Amino acid sequence: MQQLSSMSESRNVSHWIDQVKDGDSIAANQIWQHYYDRLVRSVRNKLFGQNRAVSDEEDIVLSVFDSFYSAAQKGRFPDLSDRDDLWRLLLK
Repeated sequence: MQQLSSMSESRNVSHWIDQVKDGDSIAANQIWQHYYDRLVRSVRNKLFGQNRAVSDEEDIVLSVFDSFYSAAQKGRFPDLSDRDDLWRLLLK
């Protein structure tokens, strides 16, 4: 059952990536909802122990998504095609 869910999720994310490249704001929202919490947790872990404001990780994630959407629409990620590629890109 887990494998089917993972395969479906992978197809959805791949589809959303293609749509974001075409400027689809609904697909951008789907990616946002799918990755936002996970990305905030990852950034929070990387910033752990540093002197920072509480909202730093949210600000970073907002900037990451803004940069991703803009660059994707400009065709900067022609090889970006699946959820694993997207996750690695968002973590950069």
